[in-house]
Amino acid sequence: MPTNNLADRLKKARESAGLTIGDAASRLGFANYQTLSNIEKGEREVKASELALFAKTYFCNLSTLLMDDDQPLAAINLLWRKAPSGERKKEIEAYIKNRFEQYHFLERLLEIDKESNARLITVTPSDIRTNNQIDGLASKIGNLLNLGSRPALSLQKVMEQILQIKILFIELSDFGSAAATVHPELGAAIVVNNEEAPWRINFTLAHELFHIITWDTFSPAEMEADEQLFTDIEKKADRFASALLLTEAEVRQELTKKIMDQQLPLSDIVDVAREFGVSTSAILYRMANLRLIPWDKANELSKNDELTMIDRRLKKDSAIDVPVSERFISLSAKCLRKGLISRGKFAEIFSIDRADIDEFLEYRGLSEKEDVSVEIVAA
Repeated sequence: MPTNNLADRLKKARESAGLTIGDAASRLGFANYQTLSNIEKGEREVKASELALFAKTYFCNLSTLLMDDDQPLAAINLLWRKAPSGERKKEIEAYIKNRFEQYHFLERLLEIDKESNARLITVTPSDIRTNNQIDGLASKIGNLLNLGSRPALSLQKVMEQILQIKILFIELSDFGSAAATVHPELGAAIVVNNEEAPWRINFTLAHELFHIITWDTFSPAEMEADEQLFTDIEKKADRFASALLLTEAEVRQELTKKIMDQQLPLSDIVDVAREFGVSTSAILYRMANLRLIPWDKANELSKNDELTMIDRRLKKDSAIDVPVSERFISLSAKCLRKGLISRGKFAEIFSIDRADIDEFLEYRGLSEKEDVSVEIVAA
């Protein structure tokens, strides 16, 4: 496939992934970088067997490399809470972009309406000036989504199934934290570090939901250009997350049950945090929001060695499975079942061997084949 167009696309894909020509050549298995240099100059043919490896290494689809795109996809602007640095940022964002496109590809195959329901209401800056207004917004969203008395327990499923927000669990380690984006074609997505504890993930989802809701109100470009604005909006997002996950009436009710002689044991605070699916720090700061304890006391307790050790121990005990997007897996399985993607494509999406597909599906209670249909009799 010796076309200059392909050579140009391969070079652009490598640069978008944040890889030097030396790094890319090494990952592709070439003995030296000159081989890749010759390919990018159009001086060396690309074998068909090599293209899949290029796509995997550069975090892009084969179609992106093979075909010119007269109408390129609009840029994906990620709003990072803490962005990765340097070239690592490009590599991580290239992987996120590829995953985002894969998710949308599955939706298109299944003819799922691409119109996202993520932004439930219109929010203006004047709507979230005060803490009371933010609390009111959280209450309104909680009611609209029917999150119930323990929102953290159903938040991810509701965000995926009802709002059609694409939740992308990525291994970020120390390279970055969470991010959010809204794209005109691909919809809304939230990036979550899959190494976080479950209760931290719950808070992250609620925090990033605030950014999705207010996406047209505060653009990433504005926030990146104004550090003070970014700090202020992050505080509002934290407040929103706290109010959404820890509804005032429910929190007061649970704490009241455990207070004796105006005292609340630390172990009971931990129990309440776990019951609501949040961290101990989150419940402490919510108690300060509700004026149950002073802010300086919340700060002091959040750094308490005993509470910190309890959280760490619980995180270790709960880290059994890496968190995943159930909807993404379900859509992939449905496409495989209906013959819309091959077993090879399914294995590629999840980076598993074809021989492991059946076990992968069985573990999640899914099937590769269509079941017998049941005739529905009209009432």
